[in-house]
Amino acid sequence: MLDPRPLFRGAGWISVALLLADAARRAYEIRLYAIQEYGPVIHEFDPWFNFRAAEYLANHGWKRFFTWFDHQSWYPLGRPVATTIYPGMQITAVALWRLLQQWDPSWTLNFVCCYMPAWFGAASAVFAGLLAMECSGLGAAAVVASWVMAILPAHLSRSVGGGFDNESVAMPAMCATFFFWCRALRSPQSWPLAAIAGLAYAYMAASWGGYILVLNMVGLHAGFLMLLGSEGQLYAAYTLFFTVGTALAIQVPVVSWTPLRSAEQLGPLVLFIVLQIRKALQFTKPSALRELGFLAVLVLAVALLIPSGLIGPFSVRVRALFVKHTKTGNPLVDSVAEHQPGSSDAYLNYLGTVYFLAPWGVPALLLRPRRDLALFLLALGAVSLFFSLRMRRLVILMALPASALTGCALGQAFDQLLAQPILNGGSSGSSGSHGAWAKISQVWNRPMVRAVRLISGFCLAYFLRPHVEDFAQFCEDKARWSLSHPQIVTKARNGALIDDYREAYHWLKENTPEDARVMSWWDYGYQIAGIANRTTLADGNTWNHEHIAMLGLCLSSPVNEAHAIARHLADYVLVWAGGGGKDDVGKSKHMARIANSVYSGHCAEDDCDEYGVFPDGRPSKMMRESLVYGLCGRTELDARLFEEVYFSRNRRVRILKVHQVSEESRAYAADPSNRLCDAPGSWYCPGQYPPQLLRLFQDTSNLTESESEAQSYRKAYEARVQAQLLQRPEANGDNLPEGSYLGSCRGCRLVDSILRCTHCRLPGSPSMASSLDLATCWIQQVNNIHGQLQCEPKPNDENIPAGRYQQSCKGCELQSGLLACSHCSTAAGKQVPSTFRPEDCPSPAQIDNDNGKLTCQGLPNEGTVPEGPYLKSCQGCQILQGSQKPPELLCKLCRRADGQQIRAEFPEVHTRCPAPSQLDNQDGRLICVGKKTGSQHDGMGRPHGRMSLENFGAFSTLLMDLDQSITSPDIGRLWCVLEKDDQAEEPLVRIEELLRWMGSVS
Repeated sequence: MLDPRPLFRGAGWISVALLLADAARRAYEIRLYAIQEYGPVIHEFDPWFNFRAAEYLANHGWKRFFTWFDHQSWYPLGRPVATTIYPGMQITAVALWRLLQQWDPSWTLNFVCCYMPAWFGAASAVFAGLLAMECSGLGAAAVVASWVMAILPAHLSRSVGGGFDNESVAMPAMCATFFFWCRALRSPQSWPLAAIAGLAYAYMAASWGGYILVLNMVGLHAGFLMLLGSEGQLYAAYTLFFTVGTALAIQVPVVSWTPLRSAEQLGPLVLFIVLQIRKALQFTKPSALRELGFLAVLVLAVALLIPSGLIGPFSVRVRALFVKHTKTGNPLVDSVAEHQPGSSDAYLNYLGTVYFLAPWGVPALLLRPRRDLALFLLALGAVSLFFSLRMRRLVILMALPASALTGCALGQAFDQLLAQPILNGGSSGSSGSHGAWAKISQVWNRPMVRAVRLISGFCLAYFLRPHVEDFAQFCEDKARWSLSHPQIVTKARNGALIDDYREAYHWLKENTPEDARVMSWWDYGYQIAGIANRTTLADGNTWNHEHIAMLGLCLSSPVNEAHAIARHLADYVLVWAGGGGKDDVGKSKHMARIANSVYSGHCAEDDCDEYGVFPDGRPSKMMRESLVYGLCGRTELDARLFEEVYFSRNRRVRILKVHQVSEESRAYAADPSNRLCDAPGSWYCPGQYPPQLLRLFQDTSNLTESESEAQSYRKAYEARVQAQLLQRPEANGDNLPEGSYLGSCRGCRLVDSILRCTHCRLPGSPSMASSLDLATCWIQQVNNIHGQLQCEPKPNDENIPAGRYQQSCKGCELQSGLLACSHCSTAAGKQVPSTFRPEDCPSPAQIDNDNGKLTCQGLPNEGTVPEGPYLKSCQGCQILQGSQKPPELLCKLCRRADGQQIRAEFPEVHTRCPAPSQLDNQDGRLICVGKKTGSQHDGMGRPHGRMSLENFGAFSTLLMDLDQSITSPDIGRLWCVLEKDDQAEEPLVRIEELLRWMGSVS
């Protein structure tokens, strides 16, 4: 009788191929949400430089591209693009554009650049599946891994349509390199495939700086195999990979000889040499002593080469991965949000359910016969986990191992619980086993055990189905609502397009001279050059720390000092002024810190603690006087120095013209004879700073009387430095109480029982003065809690009610039936007192801490209460029936905007709020909303057309609901305005008018 199992297996592999193709289709479609919503728009900042470089390559050709010194960026120095760019993405984009134009001339380069991330994302999904299959030998693993990689947010974050960034094309190159490397080790005849791995690695080196990880991962795996004695075809495969890959990688100008000379790529090179030596020794008589001798000589040679300078040191960004964050020694690196450390929240946000499933891939791989290849995937997972924990941006590296390990885990479960029992295929690759394993295999494949496996498989599938659906929806929601919104153009809550940034750049292009120089913080340089085609002072390349420090010095200095610098560099200044902490005032702390790292004394302290905005919205003296504070419209600027010429429609971008521009400095920078070419006729010709600008930073003793501007600047700068030094906090006094405050408070003195500190630090704000009466403390132990001196809390009493609040509240005790806690933590890190009456929270409900407020959670509502939005914030609701009066709705606890829970009632609920109207909770008051006629009313019949100005919490909530980007200082100023106008009939309308005036809503 014909055995049907080969036919089933053949059909299975065809299904695998079809499902891989479907995963690629899904990967492509989920990345198009941004294009469908906003059109073919290039996103963010870096992609605009990549697009501009692709345009330059398309318009000027290969030769001009690789000799391009861009004097339109990093003015007046310029940037040697050819030696500072990974050109693989631009070359690919132009090649695809020209190919597609042969088929359809309507294809533009912009279209190609917007769609490329989606195309390459599909390729990454396929190669991820192939890698999982190669390491596990399971087709099911390939299907699951490719499907997960197709929609995983960690991968989506860098590959949505319009995200024309290096990672979008580098990820498929990395996946292909790893797949072909593992494939080359499968059998003695497969080692030539290492050449394809080398080609993929070379493309990776031409596309992204992450090629260093790829090279080191292959080297690490090869080193493990050599140490474990599982060499096989390792010598031939690694030699071919390293030779092909390195020979092509060093052709990329930005890479050059670094694979052979940099410390971070030294390991793979040493391994290559060791393998060659071992191979040579195989032709002589084996001798362990001789091998150790050669190894010792190699180690000695490396030790001598490192201090000689032939082997370069670790780069700043690589060093940042191995030291504690903010201590890299480079405040410019520390200022980038993506360089913040990773966290468990980030993994949950970008991996979802895969965060819990991927670890099960480890035992699944160890049960497979291809343990040499499984070792690679396990090492990749460990290395990616380490680096993603060090830098949030590198969470993308977790996408491949997480997808592959998840595929291996579920693939192994499918194989053992469903496929093998049906096919009667034995023990998962253990044919030929002997001893105990053979006996286990026989038991494992008995008919009864196979039936149990089948039932278990179907049960597991039934259990996992809702989780898979939830994960798919999670990825869909992340792709559609979180990752597919280009920062350069957004939508308001009402669906209106907020296009301030592009409109501002187009205004620059249409209303300023072609040689206009635009000063801005480095974030926006790429967009200004890419859209407005104007000269910029700095951009996201961040190659010159000192130049960015000068820019930061200008923006964070007092206006007159700043103008003395700006007039030599710029004709216009562009700032983001939209509030929400993402405007230039919110970023200016980094500007001051970077400036202080080069221009010592700009801040009195290394971390510029005296520069910033206090929690109540007040700027510090240094912030209030800074240029950027005035540029963003927070203070008036001298119109003789800076004049506003453009403010965007939604008040998010402001452009000012610089007056009294130095024409002498402009002419000096524009003169080609003042450029420092490395050879006559060379393309490499950096510019120089104008002499008048450099004189500003010279010692006054080297300045002549005719150089009045420089003398005035130096005197003002030195006077400011001396004044700031006098304002530095004094050292702490003697006989102070113990406590954590000693590490973060200065200028502390103890007078009688009063502890006073002039400077107590708090996150994101300048230090504040604080005092505390030690007589109120139960022990002489003091802490600094968010800038406030507070007593060490008492331990919680034993007789307090149970609840989750005990994890974040201290000093809790019962006082006359009232639960009082002296220290309840808030989301902002503060610790505040709070009280609650336990009788209002009967079982099964529990008392909890909600942002510093003791609240009741889980108090059930009666099933007869009407539906409505109020049920989201009200608990213990019930209908009270009376013989003499209509039904009344009573809610024991309704949450107010300030977090307090109060009793709320709504009489005559069925007549006062008939369907389709619904009840809602407005600041602890039940109101009827959704009526077709008339205004809203609360339960007492009072109109709800205006908001009580007695509650700042409700006021803040309302404003945040109108616009999430509004800042606390803006809310405070609006509150002050409305307090003066509290007779307004329609405060909501008044608020919206004020918000428009402040540029916070469209």
